Amino acid sequence: ALEMGGNNPIVVIDTPKVSDAAVLIIQSAFTSAGQRCTAGRRLIVLDSMYDAVIAEVKTLADRLIYGEPFAEPAPFMGPVIDNDSADQLTESFLYLLSNGGKAIKHMARPDDNLPFISPAIIDTTAMKDRPDVELFGPLLQVIRVKDFDEAIAEANNTRFGLSASLIGGSPQDYNRFWANIRAGIINWNRPTNGASSKAPFGGLGLSGNHRPAAFYAADYCAYPVASTEMDQPRASIGVGLRG
Repeated sequence: ALEMGGNNPIVVIDTPKVSDAAVLIIQSAFTSAGQRCTAGRRLIVLDSMYDAVIAEVKTLADRLIYGEPFAEPAPFMGPVIDNDSADQLTESFLYLLSNGGKAIKHMARPDDNLPFISPAIIDTTAMKDRPDVELFGPLLQVIRVKDFDEAIAEANNTRFGLSASLIGGSPQDYNRFWANIRAGIINWNRPTNGASSKAPFGGLGLSGNHRPAAFYAADYCAYPVASTEMDQPRASIGVGLRG
């Protein structure tokens, strides 16, 4: 089983519970400073929900505390892994910004000598060529779409296929989402991350090799053995013997 990251979509369609949707988005994108393979990287929102959802997400993101693990008050997230990662994420944000992205929440780095960076949100709808890479940190791209068909197409507009979440909609909408999304982990009204080890874990495309881990780990840590048994040897030749 190979686990090689993702460019994971969160799709938001009709829901009256915008504040809960915002919490799920924040949890998906910024838990562990976005350093989870299943973290939400792309937020895809219907036109009809865009203003309300983005306003709520930004308000919540602005309240997130980031800092040292045992600081007071306790932070929601700590640093990224090292200064090189912080440098690359900062450069990635500036690249998106200079190529058509519109900042919703700027990335801040209080000390250039430390790997603490703030959650960042950028609308990349207008970008002609959005980079299909895993930006492994607290950087969320937002893409605005007109309907559910376009949302599904945009969610699948990636070479990766690890996790995906649908927020809102009906059971019929989720069935359609589940049937059409190319991903190994598909959730409804749940974050993209926090996968259970009691279920298969893996992806397709650049995310994996169609050999899930977690619950299925025993299958690739062993080999199958076939066996037939009797309590005593019993055998006869039957026909074909000379007398």
